[in-house]
Amino acid sequence: MRHVHRFLLTLLVPGLLAACTTPYRPAVVVRDSAPFPGIASLVQNSGGRPLDLILVHGMCTHDAAWANHGIDRIAGVVSANVPEQAAAASNGIQLVERTQQIGGAQVRFHALIWSPLTAPLKRQLDYDNTGTPTGCASAGSGECKPKRAWANGYVKDRLLNDCLSDAVIYEGASHDAIRDAMVESVSRIIERNPNGDRTLAVVAESLGSKILFDALSSMLESNQPRTRELGLQASRRLGLLFMAGNQLPILGLAEQNIESRPENRSVGAPDALQRYLELRRRQSFTPRAETVARLAVVAFTDPNDLLTYRLLPARYAAPDVAVADVLVSNARTWLGLIENPVAAHLDYLENPDVGDLIACGFPRFSGCR
Repeated sequence: MRHVHRFLLTLLVPGLLAACTTPYRPAVVVRDSAPFPGIASLVQNSGGRPLDLILVHGMCTHDAAWANHGIDRIAGVVSANVPEQAAAASNGIQLVERTQQIGGAQVRFHALIWSPLTAPLKRQLDYDNTGTPTGCASAGSGECKPKRAWANGYVKDRLLNDCLSDAVIYEGASHDAIRDAMVESVSRIIERNPNGDRTLAVVAESLGSKILFDALSSMLESNQPRTRELGLQASRRLGLLFMAGNQLPILGLAEQNIESRPENRSVGAPDALQRYLELRRRQSFTPRAETVARLAVVAFTDPNDLLTYRLLPARYAAPDVAVADVLVSNARTWLGLIENPVAAHLDYLENPDVGDLIACGFPRFSGCR
């Protein structure tokens, strides 16, 4: 009988492995996408000027380990393609910074960790996290912990209780407080690190993209001259924007009124990125389109990421904006049925294809190794 089991396993395992696929590895740049540069080309073409790179995490609890790991990942990939940490708190947002010499230029990394702002509210959901099942029907059995299937518990604890809760908090009563904290943090980075045009790149994940766009728009509309000037500086300097796990379409639904009657409900109102781009276009530059500095916007999407939507370049493309949609696979698809939903949403910066495109752009920068 044991030999039969071994024989069946011998037949089954190769079949299972053959059924595991990563359909978008290597990544697929969607047709009609615009070319975009990578950070390596910005470094090599900087003329020795420092480059500032801002990282903003998305939903789910993050800490300084995420910041350092993200910086290590990006710095490592960029360094490979080009021939100490300080932390401070600002209104609850932790800032992790590092300066690294890459090629002939300094790259100043600034990772913004906004998780501490939402952590106190999310603790209200801790009672629901999966634990060792207890006798919920009997008295004296301690805290009720219902039996939950492993996969369901894994997804409930991570994607719902720890991740989606961030979006609920941000789109609710805490919206202004979180946005204003981001305004202060971005203002501090721009003020402390003066530089010329097109010397700012951003890598933002999921909800972090919307928080950042809302903050930049708020800076451009501020009635405080210094804040507005820093917003203008940030907009002039921003030349490259990478978005991982775009959630603007679904988050934008929270800002629309069902009683309004737009002519085309399938398009909807302008989202956070569209609003920012219009403000940037109107306030930062002269009216003539040909004089507007071109911003490259690149969105990475794993089609199996349940919390993510493609960017749709046609909604944003303009003479001053070049947009690219990139399909990637962050984990294996098992039997053509399922990809780990947590890895699909959280592992964009772990994906080697994402790192390579962030570093070398598309088409691949000739200076990359």
